[in-house]
Amino acid sequence: MSARDRETAVALARLAAALDGAVLGLGTGALAVATWMKYLVTSGQLRRIAAAPAAAIPDLRYLLAEHGGDQPVLAAVRGQVRPVPLGTYIRPPGSRELCVVAQHTQMCLFNEWRGIFGWTFDLHALFFKSLKEQIITSFRWVPFVLVDPENMTGMARVKLDGATQPLPLTNVYHKLIPVESTPYTLFQTIIGNGYPIALLDEEKILPVGKEITAIGYCQPHKASVEISSCPDLPFFLSELTKDEMEAELSSRARTLFWATVVLGTMSIGLLGFATYRRWQKIKERREARQAQEVFRQSTDDVTDQASDDEEEGGEIGDGQLCVICLRKRRRAAFIPCGHLVCCCKCAMIVERQFEPLCPMCRQDIRYMIRIYDN
Repeated sequence: MSARDRETAVALARLAAALDGAVLGLGTGALAVATWMKYLVTSGQLRRIAAAPAAAIPDLRYLLAEHGGDQPVLAAVRGQVRPVPLGTYIRPPGSRELCVVAQHTQMCLFNEWRGIFGWTFDLHALFFKSLKEQIITSFRWVPFVLVDPENMTGMARVKLDGATQPLPLTNVYHKLIPVESTPYTLFQTIIGNGYPIALLDEEKILPVGKEITAIGYCQPHKASVEISSCPDLPFFLSELTKDEMEAELSSRARTLFWATVVLGTMSIGLLGFATYRRWQKIKERREARQAQEVFRQSTDDVTDQASDDEEEGGEIGDGQLCVICLRKRRRAAFIPCGHLVCCCKCAMIVERQFEPLCPMCRQDIRYMIRIYDN
């Protein structure tokens, strides 16, 4: 890991551990709430898919008639892809295969190099990777239908308009085109930034004759039945069967549920620990404030005794002199380290610093106590 990534990781760790872990606890709690919301959404999707009837394509009209005829009905059908009667095909230039949906993607690939200055952007790219990616996508499709290969008497027209779910496309063309180096590439190499090395050219299609499952709203359309996507479901066209969809959503729901339990438990534990630590610190500050008041009251006569301390300075051994002024006897002990190394005046000067540290061990000072000989 580079110095930049290491510093960024340390900064994130300090932020997470701020306020005795309260920030990490709140973040974990927010993640638990988001996971719980996803669990509720996934459970609702699972219930809707389980309740949707699985009908054969020739039986769709009877299914619509049972529900009133004009109202859309959520159902699942399975069939083979065919173009509409007297319709056209798509023949992509890369594969030259007949299809009804074609997606052509060109993506510029970058290489991460450390550079002569030792810089890298691995952690930076983890959060801002989308800012670097350069992707060009073209999408074409023609009207198509689903037919039952065992009974060709009916068809279901597929409506792709407004569908946001992923399509069961097949990758039929994949080519990696190297990118020639330029003077700007040399500049990117020197500063350690990612530089383009290749262009990935891909082509995906929905071929004619592929058997897929469509789950969505079915409604009459002229002489056939039209099926459109349901925006509340994660599937529209898929290679999975209806039972496989239910199994996948059930597994996802269980994972989200237990993730919510684990994250919620962690959040409660972290927030409880942070609350306990905060209460302990408040208690320690209260005790330190009381000890400081006692210390200041006991040092009110320090000025009056200054002359006496100076007179007996010749009789004080070197091991009993203040390590700061080297003139007065050691009278103040630092807590919690317990070192007795300063006189009262110097101890009060140390205590007023922005970060009071023991002159002997450099440990944090909570408060001080006055030490008497007898």
